[in-house]
Amino acid sequence: MFNKVPLVQAIVAASGISLASAACPAQGGTFTVEGVCNVQSVQSVCPDVTDDAARRGCQDASVKFEEIAGNHYQYDKEYMDGGTVLNDVLASELPVDAGRITAAVENVASDNVIAWPEYEAREFYEVENYGELQGYGAHMTNFDLDNSCDLRMVVCCYVDNANGVFDDNTDMCYHDQHKARRSNHVANGYTTYVAGDPTHCIGFTWEDGEESDALKGNALFHISYKYRMESGYAKNVPGAPMCACIEQMPTMEKAACASVSGSSTFTFTYNSAESITGTNTASVTYGDCGGDDLKSHYAGSGVEKAELDKYLVGTGGCSEATANFLNDMYLVPTDKQLHVVDTSQWAAFAGYGLNMYLPFDKKNYATAIVAKEAEVRGLLADASEQIIYRHCKYCKESHKHIYYKRITAWPADLNIANLFMGDWLQPGNERGVDFNLYSTYEDAMNEVNAWTYCNYGATYGFPLDCGPTGFVGCQWTSYKRGVCHEARAMMLFVHK
Repeated sequence: MFNKVPLVQAIVAASGISLASAACPAQGGTFTVEGVCNVQSVQSVCPDVTDDAARRGCQDASVKFEEIAGNHYQYDKEYMDGGTVLNDVLASELPVDAGRITAAVENVASDNVIAWPEYEAREFYEVENYGELQGYGAHMTNFDLDNSCDLRMVVCCYVDNANGVFDDNTDMCYHDQHKARRSNHVANGYTTYVAGDPTHCIGFTWEDGEESDALKGNALFHISYKYRMESGYAKNVPGAPMCACIEQMPTMEKAACASVSGSSTFTFTYNSAESITGTNTASVTYGDCGGDDLKSHYAGSGVEKAELDKYLVGTGGCSEATANFLNDMYLVPTDKQLHVVDTSQWAAFAGYGLNMYLPFDKKNYATAIVAKEAEVRGLLADASEQIIYRHCKYCKESHKHIYYKRITAWPADLNIANLFMGDWLQPGNERGVDFNLYSTYEDAMNEVNAWTYCNYGATYGFPLDCGPTGFVGCQWTSYKRGVCHEARAMMLFVHK
């Protein structure tokens, strides 16, 4: 099922042999690399080996990441983004590949090096598009060492658990969607998150050339596939990859820390400068960074720690971090309070414009208004007061809030919905006789300060040019003609 070769990622080559004195064995001879296995460590012992042969040799001497689930890079990529059946916690049975993961936990993870994800598909893509290999990073953009991971840190964040147990250990702050565009397929934009949504994050870090670097593939397996099988955690934070280098993840308060330690030795047979084949022996131990959180465990430089502050802001740090981010986006909160209609008192029956839209078939107005009339009369039949209220977001201050209070009974042949949405007409609707208009709810209830001017007209909806003391134009609602720009966002309500 897996490469028979043992596999443990390497601690930076400590061979102690300089390029000047190193020499490859004869064809068929062997040489060893201790710790991190890469082009540099192989060539420090056997300088004749080409870059491509050294890279391939290290990969082939390790357990390839793609062999764990056995579905190649597309599946691994989809899983790391939060998809696949493994992330469907409602599935009654785990898929077949889950058995491979369990087998890897039991038979591979502790005594083999698991290579950092690198796939033949990437080589094919680069050769096809560029004529030659461009780099040796992972095909999975989540873990591409060529173009991300400058902070040498990977984090997985989960929002569900198949076992029904959840350690909510952090809050998400905000996310620059562009940084994870290869996972969320969003070119630009951002997301802010509400505090309190259950989220569990865990990550690991490594130092180039150190033990943690040699075993970072094992660490990735540990906090992703292995974590899913042993702890049940699944599913990604909306808009973010489930697992990725921290530069692609949302800014968050903190994350738990996973660590790996151990040793590894790679033994290679020298076939030619273009070919080496090898095996490895290893011993890998998994830990929790001594109880430290991920940021506390990080051993980067001062400049790197300052950069990490953008992603791990500490307990309670989301409010300030999000405000600073939005400020950088030129989105500064206003002190102006938006009007909120009390839906326990008012029932909406029509609306259009920003945040006020209610479905209505304008193209078939004659038919749609009949159905709307039945709805409005039903609401009025249950109303404690015969009041219709219009809120207009961008109208003049005098017309932002208008309360129509009925004085006489509604005529049976009057289409009330059409009166407000299409044809503001006088028959059965005369100001001071059948109704009055007011600027506040209190005035309507007390029947004081009624408006003193109204006019009427077909194809113009409520209130045409009616005003508190005289003519006021361009404030009317209409579903039958172009809307005047000041009344471009409005909603109509019936008093409950």
